[in-house]
Amino acid sequence: MTDNKKNNRRKRAAITAILLLLALLIGWDRCTEKEEPKSDAGTSATTNIAEKHSDKEPHKPQPSVIRQKTKRNRRQKVTEEPVIIQKAVEKQPEEEIECMPSEQPVNTKPQPEPKKDEQHVVEAEEPAEVFAPSKHRFAIGVRAGAGYSSITSLGGMTESYNVRPQFTLKEKGSVVFRGGIYGTWRYGMIGAELGVDYMRLSGSTEKHTATTDLTEKMSVGCDALAPQLMFRFYPYDGFYMSAGAMAVLPFHTSVGYETSRTGTIYRQQDELAAKHLRETVSSNVQFAPALKIGYTDKNTGLEAAVEYDYGATDLLHTNKNEYGYTERCNNSHYIGVSIGYTIDLNKKVQNKKD
Repeated sequence: MTDNKKNNRRKRAAITAILLLLALLIGWDRCTEKEEPKSDAGTSATTNIAEKHSDKEPHKPQPSVIRQKTKRNRRQKVTEEPVIIQKAVEKQPEEEIECMPSEQPVNTKPQPEPKKDEQHVVEAEEPAEVFAPSKHRFAIGVRAGAGYSSITSLGGMTESYNVRPQFTLKEKGSVVFRGGIYGTWRYGMIGAELGVDYMRLSGSTEKHTATTDLTEKMSVGCDALAPQLMFRFYPYDGFYMSAGAMAVLPFHTSVGYETSRTGTIYRQQDELAAKHLRETVSSNVQFAPALKIGYTDKNTGLEAAVEYDYGATDLLHTNKNEYGYTERCNNSHYIGVSIGYTIDLNKKVQNKKD
């Protein structure tokens, strides 16, 4: 009997425990039915739409249906939340970059176009367009300078050297003047120069005879016009090297002769010898290659150059005579420095247009 009582008590306790557990489950389900999720707006909207399209009679959902709906909503929350968080994380850098304030504000307003008068003013203020190396540039100028010139084989005109000489003969040059006008053209690193100069080529000889202690001096000079054509190369801005040629066109030849003897008779003899030389010696057109190195300042227009000319052909011609003068090939040398001033024609035309 005692064993049966114990079994009955155990059964009662188990039944009461099961009933209490069922009561707790039922109460928990009812509590979850009353709570509605705030963030799930989509599900509430769909339920509302479904209720509107259903029958007009009020329909009370069963607890089992409500449980299924709540479980589905919970599953949707669990599955959708990580996706939403991932999208927000991916888009966060772009939003931060867009929201970051720029240090220098960009002016997005359309700027008004300058008027025609303002365009002309802007173009005039840019000197790079006037002196642009890619454009054709023309300039004209004047120049003047001095140099040293000499004429070769002057002593051979008066002496034949057939016998052993008993004298000493020295040939010298002289300082001469040179000046003229010229024009230049430039395109990029190449250019050309065309000019006409007045120049003088001269030389002298000094003969000293030891037996008679006599010193004789003879000088020859040619005044000429020299048209010149040079081609320039500009390795640097303003600095140029040029090569070309010129033609020496003499229009006047002067010959002088004098000795160390004194007295009226000796003076008359010297004048007669000088007259014979002038009748015998004449000048020829000479062809002379030329080299030049110079620098031009485009801001001031000043130009400085060093030039060397070599007379390749015969400058002096000895006519047939009875005085013992012989024909020789008389070349010439000239080296000098010149300073010029140029006017840029492109700049002048640009100022007229403005």
